[in-house]
Amino acid sequence: MKKKNLRFTTMKPGYQNSFWGILIIAALAVACSKGSTNTNDDGTGGNPHVDNPTDTTAPILDIYTPVANQIFVSGNVVTVTGKITDDYGLYRGSIKIIDDASGAVLKVQAYEIHGILSYNFSISYTATVTTVADYTVTVQFEDHGNNITTRTVKIKVIP
Repeated sequence: MKKKNLRFTTMKPGYQNSFWGILIIAALAVACSKGSTNTNDDGTGGNPHVDNPTDTTAPILDIYTPVANQIFVSGNVVTVTGKITDDYGLYRGSIKIIDDASGAVLKVQAYEIHGILSYNFSISYTATVTTVADYTVTVQFEDHGNNITTRTVKIKVIP
């Protein structure tokens, strides 16, 4: 019987790091695509959302600005400020400025604020119009008991 010479091939120097890098990236992609029941909603390492069935009281929401029916001149900044509080801790919320005529969302800000009992919010939007426009500012927050509080303020922007 004739012996065969076995030859082992190695990667060229410099390509070994590329191979391991691709392998690690592939492994991370597979791991990150797996679902889990204990993940963070916001991806920042905060507390995971856990329903609290003993929390039956909705958050308390105060909008400081703008005030109802406030008039803004085109080019002015509409600033939405206020405070949200909850007895057990907040979960998430959003602030939206919507053009009433078209339904277009002009500005939106989402919040993930797990467990915080009190939060002061503030967003700004520069309103620019060529004709009179009515906008609705909607502020909504939810706690870990799935209690939701929503407030709206109507404003007007003139050219």
